[in-house]
Amino acid sequence: MTELGLPLLAGAALATLVGALAQRATGMGFALLAAPFLTLLLGPASGIAVANVCGALAAAVSLAQTRHDLDTSRAAVLVPMGVLGILPGAIAVALLPAAPLTIAVAAVVLAGLGATMLLRGRTLPPSRPLAAVGGLAAGFMSVTAGVAGPGVVVYARATGWSQRGFAATAQLVFLVLSLVSLLARRTVPALPPAGWALLLLALVAGLVGGHLLAPRIDPVRAMRAVLVAATAGALLALARGLAALL
Repeated sequence: MTELGLPLLAGAALATLVGALAQRATGMGFALLAAPFLTLLLGPASGIAVANVCGALAAAVSLAQTRHDLDTSRAAVLVPMGVLGILPGAIAVALLPAAPLTIAVAAVVLAGLGATMLLRGRTLPPSRPLAAVGGLAAGFMSVTAGVAGPGVVVYARATGWSQRGFAATAQLVFLVLSLVSLLARRTVPALPPAGWALLLLALVAGLVGGHLLAPRIDPVRAMRAVLVAATAGALLALARGLAALL
């Protein structure tokens, strides 16, 4: 662990543990909680690539444990539309300045979250067009802002999706989008074998802790935690964009 140093790898392991814990317990949170710190500690290229690898693993394990609650009808729309949403996101990243694009995406997400909170218990029918919009938003945000969760959360909140169904189906969305993003970036994470071992150990510990915690969390409180995490992710993206302009 001499190349990066033990303190940096220990910090990356801690971020991975917390992200995996949130992902398994609530259905999302790895990218929102771990990715910013991994990028800060390991650098933009390696940090994002490591976040994609660990995020895909966390989603795969969580999906294996919650597969019985998977909503296949919603997944059939969210997943392919999420992959499709990566294309315009990649084009936007290539053509538009990063800071204004990040600010615009964060503002749209915050507006969507605010609108769903104003529904106050009223929900919209879970139609295919609405799921398509949620999937496109998730894919677009995964490329432009590094997080896919808020797009799915807005859809889940607007349609009154149950926490269990959301938590299981979101894993499939995150798994596919993480893998596609990793392939699109064509970046191999540069970590020593001991560093990977430490991150995988932290990932397993977080997933086990989240598995034990999940049954003890009230579904209503879990969805509130998801909304808080999504809002925090959007605010973080907004702060990044504003900081880049200064």
